[in-house]
Amino acid sequence: MTNTTPTGSRRRFLKGSLALGAAATLPLPLRAQEGFAPEEIEMIVPYGAGGGSTIHARLFAGPLGEALPGQPTILIRNVEGAGSVVGINEFAQNAEPDGLTIGALGTGTFFQYLLRNPAVRYDLPNFRPFLASPFGVVVYGRTDFGLTGDPAHDVPYLQENVAVYGGDGATAADLPTLVSLDLLGIKIRPVFGLSNADARGGYERGEFQVNFDNMASWTAGVLPMIEEGSTAPLFTLGYERNGVIERDPMAPEVPTFLEVYEMVHGKPLEGIEYSVWKMLFDIRVMAAKMFVLPAGTPDEILQIYADAAAAAMASDALQGQAAMDVLGPYDQVIGIEAAAGVLRGAAEVSDEQRQWLTDWLLEVYDVTLD
Repeated sequence: MTNTTPTGSRRRFLKGSLALGAAATLPLPLRAQEGFAPEEIEMIVPYGAGGGSTIHARLFAGPLGEALPGQPTILIRNVEGAGSVVGINEFAQNAEPDGLTIGALGTGTFFQYLLRNPAVRYDLPNFRPFLASPFGVVVYGRTDFGLTGDPAHDVPYLQENVAVYGGDGATAADLPTLVSLDLLGIKIRPVFGLSNADARGGYERGEFQVNFDNMASWTAGVLPMIEEGSTAPLFTLGYERNGVIERDPMAPEVPTFLEVYEMVHGKPLEGIEYSVWKMLFDIRVMAAKMFVLPAGTPDEILQIYADAAAAAMASDALQGQAAMDVLGPYDQVIGIEAAAGVLRGAAEVSDEQRQWLTDWLLEVYDVTLD
């Protein structure tokens, strides 16, 4: 689905001096006089219009636009396909380093790059991030399929009864969920090629018995299904705080995958399996959503975006309950160095980790990466 696209009437960012140290304290009209006043900005979201990435983008578009000098309209354009590759390829190849185009990275963007998908045409570490949003992940299943919400019952039940699962693909944002299920000894019958919104729609119609969502959809999408009795949670991926993976603060009553794994196997996850799972967790949860500018964007423009993101986060629009229902209690990562650190960390994978995933994808899903 494609939303309204910016026209050629957009004003370019003008070159001018900017005292970066004082930029955050200057009123926006004055900063606009320094030479930064676009009328429209395009944000490319590489997923379907109903998924978590679009929910996140729509939440930020208004407040971020109001915080930028000139108060430009941020127009969202959904360019879905190939686990985010189509949209981010377009962003990398066509967006100019002038601050008029934002890329909304999702977890599939990282996975496709790290797994060296030959369709990838972007150099992930060279993007210039200014905001990263952690998001938890919850995996759940239908009660009319036999799930109860008790992992001591549900995991053995799913080991014996193969559930149908709808998703994007084994190398897309589904990857951490698929690896987690497999490590629990749960085999599924996948139906791939679906957006997250389409997968949830199929799940709600009873076409699929197991599904996952990020916590942007928890309050409005998943929790009502649990409360009405049609759905039971299996586990969350958890949330890392001070180096410890703990229960997701959005759903503290739901056990983490690591808890369920230890309950099922009688010992903690360890070795290369833990190393791979933790790498996927870092991407899927701690670097779940990220706003970036194209490679080569000047520091001055990047700093203006970082300042605007901080101002947007302090606004009433992003401090209200509706925003908190999407963003949750997770700490937002804002600023050039902080966001760049998240990007660097999530864009790294060892040869051993990549080989394990390569072998696993071939063995479990008959997927080759070359």
